[in-house]
Amino acid sequence: MKFHIVSALVLGSLSVQAKTWVAPQWSSYAPSGVPAHGGMLSRAGEPANLDRAHSLRRRFVQYNFANETIQDRDTRRQRAEAVKQGFIYAWNGYKKYAYGFDEIDVVKKVPKTTRNGWGATLVDALDTLWIMDLKDEFREARNFVAQLNFRDGHGQLAKVFETNIRYVGGFLSAYELSGDRIFLDKAVELTDILLPAFNTPLGLPWQMINVTTGIGSSENSGQTSTNLAEIGTFQMEFFRLSQHTRNATYHEVAQNVITIMLKNNNVQDPASNYTIPGLYPIDFDMMSGRFSSKTTYWGGGGDSFYEYLAKTWILSDFMLERNIDMWSESIQSFKRYSIAESSDGYIFPGFVDGTRFFPYTDTFTNFIPGTLALISKLVGSERYFGLAEDLLEAGYSVFAKMPSNLGAESIRFVRKNVPTDFMLMRPKAQSDVTKYGFSLERPYYMLRPELIESLFYMYRLTGNTVYADRVWNIWQGIQRNCRIANGYVGTANVSVDSSWTGIIDTVDSTESFFFAETFLYLYLTFADHDTINLDHTPAVEEICV
Repeated sequence: MKFHIVSALVLGSLSVQAKTWVAPQWSSYAPSGVPAHGGMLSRAGEPANLDRAHSLRRRFVQYNFANETIQDRDTRRQRAEAVKQGFIYAWNGYKKYAYGFDEIDVVKKVPKTTRNGWGATLVDALDTLWIMDLKDEFREARNFVAQLNFRDGHGQLAKVFETNIRYVGGFLSAYELSGDRIFLDKAVELTDILLPAFNTPLGLPWQMINVTTGIGSSENSGQTSTNLAEIGTFQMEFFRLSQHTRNATYHEVAQNVITIMLKNNNVQDPASNYTIPGLYPIDFDMMSGRFSSKTTYWGGGGDSFYEYLAKTWILSDFMLERNIDMWSESIQSFKRYSIAESSDGYIFPGFVDGTRFFPYTDTFTNFIPGTLALISKLVGSERYFGLAEDLLEAGYSVFAKMPSNLGAESIRFVRKNVPTDFMLMRPKAQSDVTKYGFSLERPYYMLRPELIESLFYMYRLTGNTVYADRVWNIWQGIQRNCRIANGYVGTANVSVDSSWTGIIDTVDSTESFFFAETFLYLYLTFADHDTINLDHTPAVEEICV
């Protein structure tokens, strides 16, 4: 999913299942000599539990909105239209100044080439265009996609992880929504260009690839370090691509990464940096296949790995047994080691280094409550659903306490009954804690979607309009603080609202995920409830971030 300060992973866009879902027939295209398709055996070597899978397929998770009042329905639809008009406003700015380029520099009104010049914003936003019923814009984008040449990297190495989540995920989403074969063909074409990145001694992917020569490399020359999110965020797209093409190669390549990670790291090994079952360190050496630090974190650098474990299991029709084994182990250790209560009563995630907890969290961790709530509903765990609710309260508090209604990129909090957390802070941070309950470590908002996604899930799962109202509050904050001529930009300081000062301190960045995820989850919260109904498709998953 997104990592550290850069961003973009998970995530590319929200993908939905084709209406003509067919359960995977692994035996018909599994490579010879492979007794079970990658990931279908549990950690203990047991096959998928068919009775449980059949039971889960019949389970409904979305709230029944049949009793929605006319007033609530009308309000919701008005909000959906307002969000759609905001998207159209942003899209028109992109179309006028940067169409077909990766991003728009809204302030300077010029295009930016940041993802090889293949139109990252356009591709990433294909599903948003379709779901908002902007079919003319979708068809125009389709014609642009048809002429893309991925062998021309426009002078840039391709970042394999980002290319997968933004482009491959975008193509697959568009194919499953529209049924237009050009999108599947482009997903296959681009993924085949990425595959040589996995031609390493252990089959672990290089971070970068030269799309012309097929030669892989690390992001930092001479190093073989990577992170958990980068190696583990291919499962979902590659799995789906194998289903559509009946070519097992893609899925096996992605699952091999997990196989090697598990094989080469053992909590029983005293020399291993992997010390807590299910909490995988974020720093990884791709040549040894071993973790290179003990730091575990579910935010930037680790987030999408855990997210993909859960969502690919759902996408597999509950047949990827190893995924749910790993997720179950991970979430139990997360609950035990990776969260803490703040001095003002909220439950926040943090860093864990060995056995030491650090009360620092970033906005990427806001994916956790939505994903956890979805899985908890499926398996019937009230305890973990309650944890999801607690985490969502904490994540939203970071937004709600700001005059802008927008949350900081990262914060530091003070743990309950741990006064040294406060004592070790800088004076400015102490002042923040006194005022807000946490310090603003990185006080900017970059139009990110994670909290909005989790609020969307919680609203659809519970029917509680409080969650929809919170999404609306965030949208109002975006409108006040991020909307400028020709589009939207980040805001540099969430503790200041533009209604006081005007929009004067911006972060001139409008990444593709704003169109592909932020706008999409905003819209889906208020769209009719059968728009991407959680029960009418086997899975709704971010392909990401």
